[in-house]
Order: sequence, then C-alpha cells, then structure tokens
Amino acid sequence: MIHRSTATRRLAILSLLACGALASSCAATASRGDYADYRAVRLAADEQGRMIAGRDYLSRHPGGRWASPIRQRREADEPGLFEAGRSTTEGLRLYLEVYPEGRFGEQARQRLAALDAVHSHRSHEQETAREVRHEQRESIAEQRRSWGTRSVTFWARVLMNISEWGVPIAEVAATNPEFSEAFGREPRPVCSSSECIKFYRMDFGIPVPGRTRVERSLQILLRLRMQDGKLQRAEILMPNRGFSRWYELAHEQLVIDGDPEARQVAIEWARQQVIPVIRAASPDARGVDVVPEPIDPPQVHMPVEASAEAEAGAADPEAGAEAAVPDADAGAEADAGAEAAVPEAAAEDPAEAAVPEGVMVLPVALQGLSTASLRFVIFAAADDDEGPAYDGLFIEHIVPPAAEE
Repeated sequence: MIHRSTATRRLAILSLLACGALASSCAATASRGDYADYRAVRLAADEQGRMIAGRDYLSRHPGGRWASPIRQRREADEPGLFEAGRSTTEGLRLYLEVYPEGRFGEQARQRLAALDAVHSHRSHEQETAREVRHEQRESIAEQRRSWGTRSVTFWARVLMNISEWGVPIAEVAATNPEFSEAFGREPRPVCSSSECIKFYRMDFGIPVPGRTRVERSLQILLRLRMQDGKLQRAEILMPNRGFSRWYELAHEQLVIDGDPEARQVAIEWARQQVIPVIRAASPDARGVDVVPEPIDPPQVHMPVEASAEAEAGAADPEAGAEAAVPDADAGAEADAGAEAAVPEAAAEDPAEAAVPEGVMVLPVALQGLSTASLRFVIFAAADDDEGPAYDGLFIEHIVPPAAEE
C-alpha cells in the first residue's frame, strides 16, 4: 500500500506537468481579438478596405499571430498605392490614411499641401467669378430700374442749362454743345415744322404674387416745340400716367391706376426726383401758381425702326446707341451735335395722333417755378382723363412784356 503522503505528492507533480503543457498550447493559439481583427482583413469588401483593416490589425496586434504576413503584404503594396495616388488629393489622402507613418509620408504631405493650395486658389477664382457675375447681373438690373430716373433727370438738367430760347433751333444747337450732342444721339429725333420728338421706351415686368408678372411699358417723349422755327418750349412727356409707370420700374412695385393712394405716392415720388434738378439749375426760381393748358398729343410718331429697337431694349438718353444701359457720362462724339440736332422734317399725320373728339387732356399742376425768362411746370394727369393721360414737365420760354410791345 502506497502511503497517502506519497500519493499526494505524485498528484501535485502530475498537475504541474499538465499546466505546463496547457500553457505551451495557449501560447501557440491566437487570442479572440487577434483573430477577429485578422478576420476583418480577410473579409474586407475591397482592396482599400483590406489595406485599412491591415493597418488596424498591426496597430492593435504588432506581435499578433498574423502580423508578419500582413506586414509583408503592406510593405509590398505601399509603393504602388503611393504611385497610383500621387497626382490627386484623394489618392494622397488615401495613402496617408493607410500608411500614416509610411516611407513616402513626407513626400505625400508636401504634394498634398501643394494640390490643396492649387485647389483653394481655383475655388477662390471660381467664387470670385461667381461674385462678379452676380454683381454684373445686379448692376444690369439696377441700371434698368434707374433708367427712367436717369432719363428724366438727365434731360431736365440738359434743358435747364440751355442758354438760348426764342431763337432758331440751329442757334440753340450751336451755342449749347451738350444739348446739341445729346439731341443728336440715337434714337434720332423725328420732326415736323412745329415740333421735334425723341421717343424712348422701356418694357419691363412687375412680379405679382400668384402670377408670373404684369407687363408694363414706360414711354418718355422728349418734345421741342417751335414757333416760326424758334424754340419756345421743351417737354418731357410720359403717356399712360407715366409717373406711375416710372415708380413701378424704379421700385418693382405695382401701381393700380384706380387706387388713388398708390397713384398719389407715385406722383409725389416723381416730383421729388425732378425738383432738385430744377433748383440746382435755377436756384433763384420762385414758386408760381399755374393752371396748365391741355397737352396736345404729338403730331409725329415713333419710327418703325425705333419701335423695333424698343422691343430689344431701351436706348439710354445719356448715351444713345452705344449701349442699352451704359454709364451716365458715356456719350457720342461731340462733333455730331449741331447738325444732328436739326434733322429732316417728317411728314405730319395729325389724324392718327388726334385725341378723341370732346376729350380734354387737362393735366393737374403739381408745382410751378419761374425766372425772368422761363417757367417750369411739373404736372400729372387727372384721375378722370380719358385721353393719353400725360404726366411730365415742361420748360417754357416767357416773353417779357416789353419785348412783346
């Protein structure tokens, strides 16, 4: 019989031997995390995913069960990945993602910085170009909106600065170069024995909620009226309640002619645009009460070619044919003036322009100013006018009483 203490010692020795054998087996077997990360490498959906999974495996298990073959594969793949992506930001970023400490890391970062700088510069240029195009569109839109204001104030200033009235138009042109040059530009004036008219028109639309837009047209007629060939009066006429159309163009806001409040706002706004021009040219002018006479419709008509031009885009009274909406200081050559200011007379056709029988186009005076030799009147069509319903202003030569005698 074996003594109990001896048996106990033999069992302990066998247990130690068993544990040693088990420990050796554990060392040769991968851990659960090691295998899971290796499995991610093997089951990657594509080559890029495999490379990233291999990077993660070595980062977590530098001495792992499969570290050596994965490292060898990565070392073999690195040059090809760098060469394939060296010319694009996406390729370089992929290389640095897969090989953050790679052999070509410094070169990749330098090339990426250069490409990013080029891309940033190009993006800046494209953004600048977009801003320029936006500013150009805004400038063109503003030029259209301001067309009526620039047209009226330009001609009001030019006419106010004429130094000779009550003389033949040729003498007016000869002694007033700015007027001569401006009146001779496109659109060419159309004349009869008693008047010369330049026709301007701007077609535009007013956005309206629930509808695309309401089509409108602002017409401006610059009319010189002669008596015995001598300049007596200049008018800036806007038919069809033109102050309302002018306001609509400038503010992109619809004015219903049947709405007296909206109509009054447009009239007052128009008056405020003109008065400063008159005051600047004639600071000594005094206010006068005026009851303007009816405005006779033109006896000459817009030429066919002028109508076609108006459909394409309104000519700018300040610059004529050079551009549809140019700068205010643009102009034609000065030597075109005196001759162009006195064009050939056009045949009169009073029947076409006549007001319907019994209709009185009697405007309402908004403000009158007077000097020793001139009278300035801003007027608007009355609410009940059924004729052309002109708004506008006129400058009239006053013959002193002594001269009449």
